[in-house]
Amino acid sequence: MKKLHIISLLIIASSITGSCNKDFLDRESKTTIPEDKIFNDPALIQLFVNNIYADVPSFDHDLYDNITDESRNFWGGAPRNVVQGQWFADNNPMDYWAYEAVRRTNMFLTKVDGSVLEDDEKASLTGQVKFLRAKLYFDMVKRYGGVPIITEPQDLDDDLFVKRATTDESFEFIIKEIEEAIDLLPETYGDRSVDVGKINKHSAKAFLGRVWLFRASPLYNPGNEVSRWETAAAVNKEVIESDVYRLHNDFRRIMLDKNNEEEIFSVQFLKTLREHGWDSWAMPDSRSRQDASRRSPVQEFVDAFEMKNGKSINDPTSGYDPADPYVNRDPRFDATLIVNGSVFGFQGLPVYTYVGGTDGINIPYQTVTGYLMRKGTDEANQDYYGGSGSDQNWIELRFAEVLLNYAEAKNEALAAPDQTVYDAVEKIRERAGLNPYQLPAGLTKEQMREKIRHERYIELSFEQKRYWDLRRWKTAVSVLNGKQFGAMYITKHDNGSYTYEVKPVDGVPCVFQEKMYFMPIPQRELEKNPELIQNDDW
Repeated sequence: MKKLHIISLLIIASSITGSCNKDFLDRESKTTIPEDKIFNDPALIQLFVNNIYADVPSFDHDLYDNITDESRNFWGGAPRNVVQGQWFADNNPMDYWAYEAVRRTNMFLTKVDGSVLEDDEKASLTGQVKFLRAKLYFDMVKRYGGVPIITEPQDLDDDLFVKRATTDESFEFIIKEIEEAIDLLPETYGDRSVDVGKINKHSAKAFLGRVWLFRASPLYNPGNEVSRWETAAAVNKEVIESDVYRLHNDFRRIMLDKNNEEEIFSVQFLKTLREHGWDSWAMPDSRSRQDASRRSPVQEFVDAFEMKNGKSINDPTSGYDPADPYVNRDPRFDATLIVNGSVFGFQGLPVYTYVGGTDGINIPYQTVTGYLMRKGTDEANQDYYGGSGSDQNWIELRFAEVLLNYAEAKNEALAAPDQTVYDAVEKIRERAGLNPYQLPAGLTKEQMREKIRHERYIELSFEQKRYWDLRRWKTAVSVLNGKQFGAMYITKHDNGSYTYEVKPVDGVPCVFQEKMYFMPIPQRELEKNPELIQNDDW
């Protein structure tokens, strides 16, 4: 009889499951459970689905934010290798060949029809698992392009040498899966904390809007088929007009006010049951407990924040003062960044990153740019330690992204932006506290494109969005390759004043070659499956 290993059952009852009955909780713990028992026991079926949810990626220790124009860190390792172009088919830190997880979804979808579940629960769980399978495939396709489409649990007597589908075929499969999931899913589970941790009809549609945006983008749409942009705009518009989601009123607290009205789909955390190290990783080393300083924002990112009046710091009328560079900036500046003199943490003390300061630049384990990241940290948390002690939800998708997804798709579908494009972007700028928040009237399509991309850079920073944006826009070569990003060296003088000098942080230029837009198929998979064809130039 086949056995299934049930691992990593990281379940939060308030977000993903209902309570289990006492008889189930009293069962003897086992590491293997026969298939027939799983699909003949509603509680075991739910645990099986929860285990699939546990495969959804969440907080990243230090990779994706440190390989773009967002940040760097002292620690080196995988991020440094990626920045320097030292990643290959047999050594890619960004690999995501998720067929073990896919097999679990395939097993469920093969067995669920014959299970003991009532029809309503069967439909809901089928919709959830079809969505989760689609997301697994999406996270592979955005890396590799077309991948093998496997929808049945394979056994040793099956044909294991499955060819790659094309990129278009792979997207078509993903879209069909999500559309079928939407038809099966309920609109709500009756509780917001469940609705953001457990996929429903509205959150699935919002994710479909993201998928269509990627499919319409230059990397996956080399012929620039306008109909893809139109569909992406239409799907995201449906989500906006459903009035299910709204922008949270406080940008600083989006990650802290759990299950708020802006959250669409989140990986749920709760102290003692499931924790992460987001607060620990943000600490300056003087306050570290086994980890610190994982994100040091680069000067280019810092400079991208406008002034509070909505003007670029390069605009001579903006009021920017290079001798006092951190005042009167976009309010998201202080909500995102720790700069020299920022008060941070439960201690209520300033962080000094000037040369020779307590947490000064280029001291071992400290900031390498003169900045640290504040975004999403719980400054009241006194329990942080290494990779634990924090329990903010990982917000995989939120309403601000839907607005920006709509604005981008609609702008690209038109000859020039209409008022709905302005409205979507300006809602985010208004929430941010810019005054005035309005964009200049009469922007061309190209000008609006840059405004939208800039807004994504600021609004969605440190949410694992930037790297994939640069790839899908096919701007990574121009933005990253050959560049040395900046660090701010601050000198404190005897009279208490500071002077500022920008110097390179990377030491060597960043490397992003044309071939890197599609990652190499993992070498180990090529050796297993002779039908797999490697991506060009790898």
